[in-house]
Amino acid sequence: SAGTDPSGELLAFADSRRQTVRTISLGQGQGDKAEQAIKSSRGDGTWVVLQNCHLAASWMGRLEQVCESFTAETCVDAFRLWLTSYP
Repeated sequence: SAGTDPSGELLAFADSRRQTVRTISLGQGQGDKAEQAIKSSRGDGTWVVLQNCHLAASWMGRLEQVCESFTAETCVDAFRLWLTSYP
């Protein structure tokens, strides 16, 4: 529903699985930082949470390109990419 932030539940879920999480709030030039986090995390199995995707609409095309580059060889099984946005 509008105004609901799933981050707390997601972090609790990750904790229950003893999973490391990198959280990045998008907006104001955080795209490069997010891309670097994704690229390093897909190799080490860390989960990445990109929050406030609605603030980085102009960067979503680049995110799509990054995701399209994922392969079984470049992503370990434990890697997850989570996105949050306001409706």
